[in-house]
Amino acid sequence: MSDFTDFIAQIKEWAKREDWSDNLATSFVRMAEQKLNAELRISWMIQIEDGLIASRCAPLPEDWLEMSLVRLQSGVVPDGFIPIRYKARDEFFQLPDRASFNYYTIEGRQIFFGGTPDSVNGKTVRLSYYGKVPVFADDTDSWVYTEYPNLYLSAAMMHAYMHAVGEEQQAALAKQLAEDEINKLNAEWLHSKASGSRLTRTRVRSFG
Repeated sequence: MSDFTDFIAQIKEWAKREDWSDNLATSFVRMAEQKLNAELRISWMIQIEDGLIASRCAPLPEDWLEMSLVRLQSGVVPDGFIPIRYKARDEFFQLPDRASFNYYTIEGRQIFFGGTPDSVNGKTVRLSYYGKVPVFADDTDSWVYTEYPNLYLSAAMMHAYMHAVGEEQQAALAKQLAEDEINKLNAEWLHSKASGSRLTRTRVRSFG
């Protein structure tokens, strides 16, 4: 018996609808994953991928949701990759090559890089991005289920109660629980990213 099978049984038990098919209960899990992909942004979702870029653009990773950091291979920094910054498309595409080498932009599912293309050696780019949560299944584990079972259950039950007749109040409660947990985890991640930084105070000088 897999974790996924247990989760499907748990959804039916919470809804008191053991007559629901596994396919129906699975659809609630898929809807929960869609909500998590749209709203959750925490460390567990960070993926790192290197790519060799020979032209001005490349497709984004299939599981890409949102960018965290983009770095370009460079010999001027200790770890060999220097951060480049996002620039809005209307500004990026007006820049000449000599002024755009440290910028990137995104259009649709493509990422565009500045600077003169290198069709011989290419440019190695390192993407740090938020990737989609795993598609939970019998043969695929999910860190969401392992690390945050209450969140996963609330997000799934929100849709389960919406499907059940007369359970609108329960659906609203499950939605609130899921969104409260998402907001809490997102805030914790933002705080933890800077938790080791020293506080720098600006020196105040008096006039005169």
